Amino acid sequence: MKGTHFLWISTAHALVFTSILGFLHVFKFIKWHPLNWTDNFQIFPHSHVSIKWMLTFLIVFFIINIVTGLFLLVKKMPAIATSIVVGFAVWLLLEWAIYKNFSHIKWHSIPMLTVILLICRALAETIVYYDRTVYDDERK
Repeated sequence: MKGTHFLWISTAHALVFTSILGFLHVFKFIKWHPLNWTDNFQIFPHSHVSIKWMLTFLIVFFIINIVTGLFLLVKKMPAIATSIVVGFAVWLLLEWAIYKNFSHIKWHSIPMLTVILLICRALAETIVYYDRTVYDDERK
């Protein structure tokens, strides 16, 4: 996959995921605040909220780049299987990073799991599409 496509795909998915995080927080679908990590790590603790959201976007962008790299490595496997496995792994890592244990996994964790699985599925299908359709023409 070309670098420009890689960056545009990652940017679009990171923007969608960050905006969904804000939506889930505003409508109380998640019990934690997406910007609490800036206070916990003392990264710009007194800066404006928009700066914190931009930093959250950048962190999500880097994580999505890593996940995209994983999907590029296993692009010949079925996208549904890899997206479910990677999505659950990312969700478990996020739950552990927030709560430091898995005892808080209850019904309020389902919206976050759903969003992560949908983003992973869209990302995996995009990688498969670009491999089969866009770059298949260039290989012939």
